[in-house]
Amino acid sequence: MRFSFFGSHDFRLLIGIVLVAHCLPTHAQSLSDRVQRRNGIDSGTITGTTPLGITITKGGVASKIPAEEIRSVQFAEEPGEFRSIRAALGRERFDTAWETLQKIDPSTVTRPEIQQELDFLLAHCEGNLALAGQSDRQQAIEGLGDFVAKHRTSFHIPEALELQGDLYRAVGDETAARKKYETLAKAPAAFYKSRSALLVGQLLREQGEPEAALEQFEAALKLAAADAASEDQRLVANFGRAACLSAMDKLVEGTALVGQVLQQSKPEDIGAIARAYNALGDCYLAAGDLRGARNAYLHVDLMYQVAGAEHAQALYRLIKVWKELRQPTRAQDAQQRLGDEYPLSRWAGR
Repeated sequence: MRFSFFGSHDFRLLIGIVLVAHCLPTHAQSLSDRVQRRNGIDSGTITGTTPLGITITKGGVASKIPAEEIRSVQFAEEPGEFRSIRAALGRERFDTAWETLQKIDPSTVTRPEIQQELDFLLAHCEGNLALAGQSDRQQAIEGLGDFVAKHRTSFHIPEALELQGDLYRAVGDETAARKKYETLAKAPAAFYKSRSALLVGQLLREQGEPEAALEQFEAALKLAAADAASEDQRLVANFGRAACLSAMDKLVEGTALVGQVLQQSKPEDIGAIARAYNALGDCYLAAGDLRGARNAYLHVDLMYQVAGAEHAQALYRLIKVWKELRQPTRAQDAQQRLGDEYPLSRWAGR
């Protein structure tokens, strides 16, 4: 894939274009476009896209859907393979999706919106496979840069920039990663300003700078909108705060934040509970309490294996904990299980 590094003009990519609505050509079609949003489905004809969302028109009435609300888009006249690709991505089977994408002949895709979607899916799958250690990371970075340069009005641009930042983190270029994350803050939407602070906070925490990270997590909470789309970000930001406080000799205060989430969670909220126990483990690990961290991560490993992403994270953390507790056999077991059960996880690729 091709790539030309862009940094100074990221602002124009994300914001400058947003100032003027970009209208896409309308095609005669027998079916409607469908946008699956967080709650409900909008149907009609997609008549415009920007890095912040989609404009869909039905019966002469245009509606704007923010990018953070969009779960998936089904285009009229799209290749039949798109349906199975979306299903594979829903299961995070990036390898299956990638294989199916290779069956599509790009020359048969004539509608610009669909070509844009096809190019994103290719870059998205390659990027996630690279994070899992299944493909070349530098090539994936180049592919995402190529996508952004080619499709400057795509509603996928924020997602592409974030994934590019994640890949830079994976290759150890924290400066480039931070630049990508900070680009999101240039957007006028509160969601992306908050997300930018959250991602920078996570990066700083990984770099061993809890005080600076704490400032970013608190900024993320202040910037977050009071809507459902930002709910998850607020939760993650609070967990980040908890880990930072624990690293700053405030373990009681940090674990109390996580405890509040556990108390408010319903038994059926398996994903949220597993995430909270991982956050609790992070607090103990940040405070140097290896046994406390072990117990929290083991809780996820033993009780919440169905929460795949959280279970993968718990196994990854347990590898380090077991090693530091001088139990190499258990560390090897956790490493083996992580690779066997979650080969496409970002945690397996670390």
